[in-house]
Amino acid sequence: MAFRIIAIQTLLCLVSYNLAEKLSAQPIVLALARRATGATGNADSTYLLRNPQVTRRDDYTYFPGIGGYKLHSKAVSWNQARFICEEEGGHLAIINSWAERDAVVTVLKATNPHPDYVSLGFHDLCREGHHITIHEETLANAGFDEWAKGEPNNKYGSENCGSLHSSGGLNDHRCEESLPFMCEHPIH
Repeated sequence: MAFRIIAIQTLLCLVSYNLAEKLSAQPIVLALARRATGATGNADSTYLLRNPQVTRRDDYTYFPGIGGYKLHSKAVSWNQARFICEEEGGHLAIINSWAERDAVVTVLKATNPHPDYVSLGFHDLCREGHHITIHEETLANAGFDEWAKGEPNNKYGSENCGSLHSSGGLNDHRCEESLPFMCEHPIH
């Protein structure tokens, strides 16, 4: 029962954000799946599977034990960036450790000149000040919640989407603001 409530809340949050942004309606494929747990192999609760296993891509930079990353230098809104990453079989990058932060900064700084900020896969769209990843984890539970100095600050009004400063600290920005973005592919 609790899963159903969380799933409904998550979908309502995403739908309300999409409607508020008035973006083109692109279909989102959600697959209901079951996963086996324990020695008995009994299936646990049904969950949403958004990003099935993908094949390695030549346009991503891979770091052993961490993942693959691609900087898109064309600036788009946060939601557009999310769709583009999913179309490539990945998702907006989520930083889970200091090592992963270093990998993302390495890819970011490999571009000359590199952007000051790139969109990442976290937001506080559902509840102000409660930053969660696109996979519904708090930043602390995801493994990295180090903000740039003075952030998050809502400096320009409603800054509900997440980004990374080239210094390596997290930042909040307006979701409709066009920024370059970082996509992530799972570890192979």
